[in-house]
Amino acid sequence: MRNIFLIISTMLLVNSLQANESKVCQKCHPIIYSEYYESSHRKASVYNNPIHKAMWDKHPKDEKGYTCAKCHSPSDLESLQTGKLTENDIQTQEPISCTYCHTIKDVEEGDSSNTNISNGKKREYYTAEKGIKGKAEYKTETSWFGLVKESKSSPFHKIDYDNENYYSGNVCMGCHSHTNNEHSFDITMLDAAISDKDENTCVTCHMPQVLGTKVTIHETKTHAYHGIAGIYHKQKKMGEHIDFKISKTNNNFNVEVINKSNHALFGQAFRQGILKAEIKRNGKTIELEPFIFERILAKDGKEVMPWDANEAIKDTLIYAKRNVVFEQAIKAGDVVTLTLGVQRISDNGAKKLGIEDNKELTKFRVMKTEKYSF
Repeated sequence: MRNIFLIISTMLLVNSLQANESKVCQKCHPIIYSEYYESSHRKASVYNNPIHKAMWDKHPKDEKGYTCAKCHSPSDLESLQTGKLTENDIQTQEPISCTYCHTIKDVEEGDSSNTNISNGKKREYYTAEKGIKGKAEYKTETSWFGLVKESKSSPFHKIDYDNENYYSGNVCMGCHSHTNNEHSFDITMLDAAISDKDENTCVTCHMPQVLGTKVTIHETKTHAYHGIAGIYHKQKKMGEHIDFKISKTNNNFNVEVINKSNHALFGQAFRQGILKAEIKRNGKTIELEPFIFERILAKDGKEVMPWDANEAIKDTLIYAKRNVVFEQAIKAGDVVTLTLGVQRISDNGAKKLGIEDNKELTKFRVMKTEKYSF
């Protein structure tokens, strides 16, 4: 009876909605939908993301119009095709919809950026689950002489478990690879791979398994986190993929920051990582000058906006690892605390974009903290 109610209510919801198709998913995937609604994907458009809006407001305009829709609001087909920006339900509620991500068949590599190729099918979605292959359609299985019924798959859509892109994480590479400006200069550095043999993927790091059923009609203990762990949510979850190694000399100490992900950290324009260090000594705290991980984009040796850049005049990003030296001697009895965090945008970047009053954007978000006793 419960399953019949879910099917009927889902169909009624489908018929009542035109633009916000992701809302349909909420009926059977309430936990995942609530995560998605607070995610960077749902907040990718100029109407939801103040950094992106500020960047686009300053970006030179031409006859092509809004050229960021390809990744920031691909579900708005009118904007994607015409370059026109309109504050509508798609832009505010699902610029990157559930359907969009789950119908990416393949990724076409390009010089300036990659392109997602959709399967073009309605209600046939890709997903990944260990130990399951093939295509699944809705059915129910009975046990205990018909007294217990269990739903399999979805009453609303088909599920294809065979797309390897969803297992490797390559499905994310249509948008989260490289973004080259008109000078063929990459302004994101997300394809700066650490190692092809790395065990981590976009999915294992940014969509970790968390508690809660992924669907109501067939309960599971965990599901892939759809809030997208990163600079917006679960920063400490990202810190699990970073290690510190600390060593001392007579006059200073060295911190080796080891990046276990498969891309450089903090490479996006105006992004900033910060390593703080403090020493507890005889009841007093010594705060040291933080180390900044960033890439400053430039042209002719001067810092410029990302679209004008053709070089980097500073690059302290964390690739496989980064050594940081703190000019302070460590003594016996000292306790050293290391804290690595991130700002969505640097103070300097916020000022350049005119959004310095929004302190939420420049807030220091802790990814990892470790203490060392000497």
